Amino acid sequence: MRAVLNLLFISLFFIPVYSFADSMPMDHDHMAMQQTAQIYESQGVITQWQSDRVSISHHAIPALKWPAMTMNFGLPAEIAASSLPAGTPVAFSFVKTESAYQLQTLTPLKN
Repeated sequence: MRAVLNLLFISLFFIPVYSFADSMPMDHDHMAMQQTAQIYESQGVITQWQSDRVSISHHAIPALKWPAMTMNFGLPAEIAASSLPAGTPVAFSFVKTESAYQLQTLTPLKN
């Protein structure tokens, strides 16, 4: 009898909690999260292109208190599909992700 009462008590507690959880809206729109990230812009020269990242020797980026340097940026698929040779001057924008810096735009500049 006690086991039945315990089961009844537990089910009275968990059923409303479970139902409440199902009614809560969940927004897992990762693009919206990315759009709220700070976007940084700079110019530089491509030093190396790989399938998943590009190395750019870029100007100083005052917003990040970075001096001019050469670093790798992650390549999204839509940019990776249009590879550019080393030595190409570019304008670019990027965001900081959890693990790296990801390009958002990459535009070749005229010499």
